[in-house]
Amino acid sequence: MENLTILTPLKQPIVFELESFDVPQDQGPILFFLALLNYMVVLLANGLVIGIIVADRALHRPMNIMICNLAACDLLGGTAVLIRLMIYLATGHKKIAYGEAIIQAFSVHTYGAAVQTILAAMAYDSMSRAGVQDVESCTADL
Repeated sequence: MENLTILTPLKQPIVFELESFDVPQDQGPILFFLALLNYMVVLLANGLVIGIIVADRALHRPMNIMICNLAACDLLGGTAVLIRLMIYLATGHKKIAYGEAIIQAFSVHTYGAAVQTILAAMAYDSMSRAGVQDVESCTADL
């Protein structure tokens, strides 16, 4: 007896819909403008931080490089969330395709993991620069 697997294509694509996120029609353009303004500030501020650190050779130190990585992660997080939010606010279209949802979920989780890792590395670097040789001695008092 053979084990056969037959793949049949879906007749309808998998689509998710935002259920409890309702924005009145008259407030959509205002909220879109605020989200767009927020996204522009995120792009400008993080781009400025990255540009200054890259341009000035005196800033090529470990802590500044980690700050540059944190700014790059912030660009990833802002892009992963705000773009889809702005699409919804501009069009009122609540549906998202399965592939787009997977990409957004992957981006948000990557952003979260990267930020935690960078912040942990920054804390470790800060403690090692402060002259703390044994990390366990610092946490023993807690």
